[in-house]
Amino acid sequence: MKATSKGRIKIILKGSALVLWCVVIFMFSANNADESNKQSNAVFNTVIEFVNPVYDSLDTTAQAEYKDTATFIIRKLAHFSEYALLGILAFINLAMVKKLVYRGLFAAVFSCIYASSDEIHQLFVPGRAGQVRDVLIDTSGAVAGILLAILIRKIWLKSREKKS
Repeated sequence: MKATSKGRIKIILKGSALVLWCVVIFMFSANNADESNKQSNAVFNTVIEFVNPVYDSLDTTAQAEYKDTATFIIRKLAHFSEYALLGILAFINLAMVKKLVYRGLFAAVFSCIYASSDEIHQLFVPGRAGQVRDVLIDTSGAVAGILLAILIRKIWLKSREKKS
């Protein structure tokens, strides 16, 4: 079957988005511990005003404990979110696989393999460590993204059926 130029452009755009997102994840992982901590602290400082307006009134020990816990949660949510988008992009790029179960499974396996390689990469970054827990969080995020993509696709297809 010959692909149209419009079809080729769609394939290139989808593939480029996936590759670009893989590069973004790689670049985040390439940050050393100090750079990574600065990013997490910047997010923490932005979010804290909304989440806990009484943070400044806490004593130093309570602030440190709160910040450690909140920063941990922020980091894990970032992992989850990064890989939710990766799962969605992988799912979209597997449009040639017509069975949704297989498409979702292949996208999840791809995301899990990428998450594993990302954690191995972090073993070589100063101050960073590869964590099995992060692979599980990343893969969970990817699966959540894939399920969201499947849900949106089903809703979209139903709305198209109603119009015709």
